[in-house]
Amino acid sequence: MQLRFTLLVLTALALAGCRDDFSLEADYQDVPVAYAYLNPDDSRHFIRVEKAFLEAGGNAEAVAGIADSIYYGAEDVTVILENVTQNTSREMERVNAQDYGLERTDGIFAQSPNIAYSLTDQELPLFGGNTVRLTIQRPGEEDAVAETNLIPAIEISRPGEMVRVDDYPRPVAVVWSKEEEAAIYDITIFFTIRELYPSDPDRNRTVQLEWPVVSGFVPGPEQSSSNLVSYDIQSESFFQFIGSALEEEAGVTRRFQFFDIQVAAAGQEVLDRRTLENANAGITSSQSLPRYSNLIGGLGLVTSSTSALKEGIQFDNGSLDSLEAGIYTRDLGFR
Repeated sequence: MQLRFTLLVLTALALAGCRDDFSLEADYQDVPVAYAYLNPDDSRHFIRVEKAFLEAGGNAEAVAGIADSIYYGAEDVTVILENVTQNTSREMERVNAQDYGLERTDGIFAQSPNIAYSLTDQELPLFGGNTVRLTIQRPGEEDAVAETNLIPAIEISRPGEMVRVDDYPRPVAVVWSKEEEAAIYDITIFFTIRELYPSDPDRNRTVQLEWPVVSGFVPGPEQSSSNLVSYDIQSESFFQFIGSALEEEAGVTRRFQFFDIQVAAAGQEVLDRRTLENANAGITSSQSLPRYSNLIGGLGLVTSSTSALKEGIQFDNGSLDSLEAGIYTRDLGFR
């Protein structure tokens, strides 16, 4: 379960920390590009460091598919991660992230190898609230540097172990601890449902549905206090999602098991990036999106992330009755 929501943070928050959304075409210069979502709860940390690769007149899509064109060679760059608060630092190891189960998303960029720089938390302990600094060193070039503050672990206090969702006007409140370093959030719910086939028990299976409730949530004053953040989910939307995610099927009996709720948070840099892009994305804009970067001497996004997962939340009896007979799910075989 830990692996599931750790990987989700890498892909869900604003999120997708290693996006392939950059390209340069100019007289050649050595421009490093770095992306990182550092989570102090992870046992191993990864940072993507690449190079802007295109000389004037080149074919961007063709060059992007050549691994040597987007990655520095083993002797061409030194990547150092420093815990500024603890006054400790380590050189990161150049690795193929595929060896750790991290595949590069489909696109025009070379898929394999998936070069990244990595170290374990034992090699360089990171803690929530610490300031960390990334330094990219290249022979004969100025260092490229980025800093970020690590988000401490968050805790989900609501909902409790059982919820009522059959009263449509009454929302389900999700409440979690507020950390100063966190600026933007995703909320995801995972439903676990058992499907039974009395005439063919070999087909019995457990199904998990993933519901992205909200992405890029920035709490306003009414949703944030000195120590808590809250988000209301409309009760009716639980049934609407399940009704749209499952298909009617003859001969199946479905039994609702439970749901898990995940809150994932990212740092101020993600919000700053989104704000900059949104400010220039309207119909009256130039349609040329500015490129956000907090890597001085290069391009990229170095930030922090964390997530919390509350598991095994039940529907109360009234909600189970509505799942069986309600307008959105009554034809799905819930019993």
